[in-house]
Amino acid sequence: MRIVKAAIIFLLAFIAFARLAPQDPFNPQHVTRIALALSLSEGRVDIDQLAAYTIDRSSFDGHYYADKPPGVSMLAVPSVMATRAVLEATGATSDPSDPTALETYIRIAAITVIVLPAALAVLLVYLMAARLGASHGAATFAASALAVGTPYFGWSATLFAHALSGAMLTGAMAFAVLNRPAGWVAPVAGLLLGFLLVVDLTAAPAGALVGLFILLRSEQRIKTFTGLAIGGLIGLMPLLVYNQLAFASPFRLGYSQVQGFAGMQQGFFGIGLPQPMVLGELLFGRYRGLLPLAPVLLLVPIGLWAMFRYLPTRGIAVVIAGVVLSFLLINAGYYYWDGGSSTGPRHLVAALPLASLALAFAWPPGLPAKVVALLLLLASLFISFVVASVDPMSPPQFGDPLFDYLLPAFFQGGWLPATLSIAVIWAGFAIVGLWPDRSGAERHQLPA
Repeated sequence: MRIVKAAIIFLLAFIAFARLAPQDPFNPQHVTRIALALSLSEGRVDIDQLAAYTIDRSSFDGHYYADKPPGVSMLAVPSVMATRAVLEATGATSDPSDPTALETYIRIAAITVIVLPAALAVLLVYLMAARLGASHGAATFAASALAVGTPYFGWSATLFAHALSGAMLTGAMAFAVLNRPAGWVAPVAGLLLGFLLVVDLTAAPAGALVGLFILLRSEQRIKTFTGLAIGGLIGLMPLLVYNQLAFASPFRLGYSQVQGFAGMQQGFFGIGLPQPMVLGELLFGRYRGLLPLAPVLLLVPIGLWAMFRYLPTRGIAVVIAGVVLSFLLINAGYYYWDGGSSTGPRHLVAALPLASLALAFAWPPGLPAKVVALLLLLASLFISFVVASVDPMSPPQFGDPLFDYLLPAFFQGGWLPATLSIAVIWAGFAIVGLWPDRSGAERHQLPA
């Protein structure tokens, strides 16, 4: 029965994300990534064909290249090739300079490369919570909060790397939690963590923490280390090959050749020491704050404390806290910390799947405390729905995007039909959460 519930949770998350994909299809990041995918499908690494349609580009030796790590584009190559074949077979134009064709390429790539892994991450949060001792209701609370109660909702319908890197971190962690970290687990987890750097370089510290957790959890550490190292090198190899082909060195990154963003030349590709004021804004601010957009995440520290007090989940709590802290400190030291056009701190989105796992252990057994948790979830559901349905990429001129831009646009548009459609998703999660649970008492929840 738990398999059926897990499958329903995956489908609900997939439908919620896919329904909105792609958000802002002609965003420069989308164009850059699909341009590279198109070039790779033709055996090239430049993006000269679509360079005029994006500002997110690098210049080297007379050609234009993507300034982003190539991982998302590499994963999009099969969908790009399939989309081109279908367009040509149906007599439609496959020329990406045509807006309709370009949007089709981006839509299919977003669904296959971002939506699918993001929905799998929601599923894995549910399965890990249940395996670690949380009740079915608590595990569903965590999964539903991640899927439709945080900024993960909107960013999972884009071609940005944030949701994908979060899904990869969650996948690597899940390999160790749901299986013994031996045999095939170490090299496969290492492959994920290695390719994580091909997708998102800022996830390197978080990936190292997850890798260390897998190593320390193993009883055969030399064998596990070898598996992690081999898998990691294989996963990282595409980045080194791409850098050599594009920039004549395996260690020269697209960011080093970026155009129009002078701040990227400061510190380590724009990252310096964390700024306390930025740190506060990222968490609590009305401009880019995470908690005002997802108040249910206020329960994460409570869940982490409950996990830390219980020995079998103590190590996982430490890893989750470290992952969140690593993304937070990197974002607080980044020259372009506000993310440009963004609703909330988009650079923290990759930490949300693992952070949401802690919500399962913040789900209290007592009715009054449950009501408080549900009220926080309901507020988060509504806010996240407004953000996802209007614009996860709020223009930077709005000092308070939620009240100055998103809510007015939501109520001025077709909000009723949109609300009715997403209400089906909410109801689905509620039904799964209320499904009778025969797995036993909530052994590891906080006392009422």
